[in-house]
Amino acid sequence: MDEKKPFGVDMEEQLAKYKAKIDSAREAAREKGPDFFDRWAGELEHLLEKYDKARYRLTLLRKGGGDALSELREGVEAALADLKAALARAKDKF
Repeated sequence: MDEKKPFGVDMEEQLAKYKAKIDSAREAAREKGPDFFDRWAGELEHLLEKYDKARYRLTLLRKGGGDALSELREGVEAALADLKAALARAKDKF
């Protein structure tokens, strides 16, 4: 029998993977020295802001209901796509 995951679990898993990638990039930047880290600190903070935005929208999505659910879901999916794209752009820098 196919068990379904509770609502939002897939999105939560995606967010956890993205957070791990951000943390990994931060560590890689630190290992390359303070000059390198300082140069990319702004970009890392930008990635964390995108992560926080996606996490916030997921929280709203879980609390929302009715008509707002569809709009919130689109917002969460857009935030996840934005975060994924930003990580892809930053990946080669670290």
